Amino acid sequence: MKVSIICSKLSANGIARAWILAQLLGRHYEVEALGWLQPGETVWGGFADYPWKPVYADTAREAMAGIQRAVTGDIVLAYGIGMLTFGSGILLKRRRRIPLILDLPEWEVWDHFNRRNAARRAMFIGRSLLGEGWSNPHSFKYRYVLDHLTWLADRRLVCCEFLRDRYGGVVLPQGPNTAHFDPARFDKPALRRKWNLPEDASLVFFGGNPMPNKGLTETVAALNALEGRVNCRLVIAGRADDHPYVRGLIEQGRGKVIVLGVQPFSAMPELLATADLVVLHHQPDAKSRGYIPCKIYEAMAMGIPVISAVHSDVPKILEGCGYLVESNDSATLQARIEYVLTHADEARDRGRRARQRVIERYSWNVMDGILRDVVEGVRPSSNGRGPAPARH
Repeated sequence: MKVSIICSKLSANGIARAWILAQLLGRHYEVEALGWLQPGETVWGGFADYPWKPVYADTAREAMAGIQRAVTGDIVLAYGIGMLTFGSGILLKRRRRIPLILDLPEWEVWDHFNRRNAARRAMFIGRSLLGEGWSNPHSFKYRYVLDHLTWLADRRLVCCEFLRDRYGGVVLPQGPNTAHFDPARFDKPALRRKWNLPEDASLVFFGGNPMPNKGLTETVAALNALEGRVNCRLVIAGRADDHPYVRGLIEQGRGKVIVLGVQPFSAMPELLATADLVVLHHQPDAKSRGYIPCKIYEAMAMGIPVISAVHSDVPKILEGCGYLVESNDSATLQARIEYVLTHADEARDRGRRARQRVIERYSWNVMDGILRDVVEGVRPSSNGRGPAPARH
């Protein structure tokens, strides 16, 4: 049996979870992972080592038609709410009777919930639906409409309990392969020398796409405030140093920010192995209610202590094996960073407990069982008349 994973733009770093799903499904089924590339674009560097099936097209409309022609699977897994993904999946289900699984890697229709009241939300929705943006397949107008059609999917996968409560379905965490993310495989001093990182400083690591809502400005401010008490640096892997936001962090950090640029996902375990701490200080907004950064699981698997803002399922994930702060509490963030970096024994103990929790609840092996059950629940029946009855 073949599973077709439909992504949106393969040139964006948002394909991380799709890459994981492809790896896991490939253990049991034939897999094709499709997505749009415009002429001259390439697959996002961090995941370019996977054999994606690009659909080259100038416009989103052409890409959508091309994706539907290119799908050859017995089951479609639409990665996220968007016209290229879920929209294509709905049309394939209707026209070719292909069973459809919808994966929700985050809350993608959160925009209007940032408005203060129902009247402002209604105004935003109205302006968005009537305004421009039809050429963007992931615009709010499409996401808003498709959000009301999620019931058309035969099964739904969600990344957290908030989305399960909203859409139903099965929680599928975005965990790591704990055989690869294993601190026992690595020599920290040797890796710091390899990556030209200071051996005499405490390193706070951030892997991923640095953005203002991810608390990096607050993290750099905390490191600046610790000058003279704790020798520490922030290491960023995920953007080049010529990116405007990253340039601003470098200037703010006054020598405390080290930028390694975009790195392949395969390098993440050894990069984490150089670190003493991971800080994920996401800012409070509606989106954070339905979002869990995969980097939290990767750091835990590597036995790295994690400080995270309180949002979504994070308190449950880090209970007893990590550190929590409120999103808007910069003073506590600074104090917590200093505490973790000056209490090495406690930090190592929490890191060990964090790894064990990932192995038990969030690893690829755990995800594998969940995902396979969902796929088998929609496997086309032998008479060719749609999905077989769900297993209980």
